[in-house]
Amino acid sequence: MKKTPQMLAMLTALAMALPAAAQDQTRTRTFEGPNSSGSTTTTVNPETGTATREREVTNLNTGNTATSTAVRQRTETGSTIDVVQTGPQGNSRTLSGERTRTENGSTFAGTATGRGGETYGLSGVRSRDGQGNSSASQTVTDSAGNVVGSRSRTTTRSDGQVNRNVSRSGPKLPRPRGGKRPR
Repeated sequence: MKKTPQMLAMLTALAMALPAAAQDQTRTRTFEGPNSSGSTTTTVNPETGTATREREVTNLNTGNTATSTAVRQRTETGSTIDVVQTGPQGNSRTLSGERTRTENGSTFAGTATGRGGETYGLSGVRSRDGQGNSSASQTVTDSAGNVVGSRSRTTTRSDGQVNRNVSRSGPKLPRPRGGKRPR
């Protein structure tokens, strides 16, 4: 392939334009239904490691609106997360925490505030061994340090078989209507 001055100029212009492409990348999705309408806007900046998601849903029958904002920021050791959800009556709940990478997984520590103002401590650990085996555990504590709920999962792989064990403690929560599982 012969390198002409025009080709070199074009490659230089392309190389200079690449950093601009790594700026904020935004995507908006909308939903219109018979009873509600909503939108989700996701903005990601690969250079800074920031991801933001903003959601808004309006009940078309009542005009009530619920919003949610989530911001994740990459750090040198993992990432931080901050979430604020506001319901149609104006009550908010929050979640803030930090995930830290470890040699074989990660840890999480954070706090949550409920719509009634109650506060909770959140902690979690995930690990993998490189052979397909993994484990994860999460614990929620109240403001007095009492365990409100916990979950533990272990997955092992051997001879083409996968075994998964999950244990939970805490209050039994009702399933949502319609048979849908919460995300």
